[in-house]
Amino acid sequence: MDYKKLVGLLAVSGLLLGACNSGEDDATTEPETETETDTTDESATETEGSDDSAMDIIDDIDSDSLSYTSAIELEIVGAQWTADGYVYSPVSGEAVVTGSVAATEEGVEPVAYVITDGEVTEKPAVEEGGFTYAVPTPEEDMTFEVGVSDDDSWEVGDQVNVDDLVRHETIIVSSEEAAPAEEE
Repeated sequence: MDYKKLVGLLAVSGLLLGACNSGEDDATTEPETETETDTTDESATETEGSDDSAMDIIDDIDSDSLSYTSAIELEIVGAQWTADGYVYSPVSGEAVVTGSVAATEEGVEPVAYVITDGEVTEKPAVEEGGFTYAVPTPEEDMTFEVGVSDDDSWEVGDQVNVDDLVRHETIIVSSEEAAPAEEE
């Protein structure tokens, strides 16, 4: 699991724990009959305690317990990563999307999918730990998803939610060609 997902998971967990704790305190609080000054001091104490207990729980999490791995690992090769996705610049009229695929569990057969607007547009063959998918240089930048799954039930033309895949990445193919690499 990458660092961004881990930090996001911890942040959400902390917020949920804090919200759960404050909800319990509200349910057990009796009707207020104290002065306004006393109520303010009391709510400040409750908030302080909620934040501390959530942070204590997060601090107590053993980093080894967060070693999640999926059944299939996917790495996009030969592209430039951006916050929007992996960017390929075509060379000599086409961009070749390359994925490295590895099954982390025995008996899992990875299947690769290319998904455009929720529809399977291609199923590149996964051979020797990877796949390639060639895209002709588009007139405008092109965006699609590439994903892998252990489920071979979708065919070209089927509607699919990318979240149903084991792993997926956004691919952007630039409409601007890159200069061919010089051979050494």
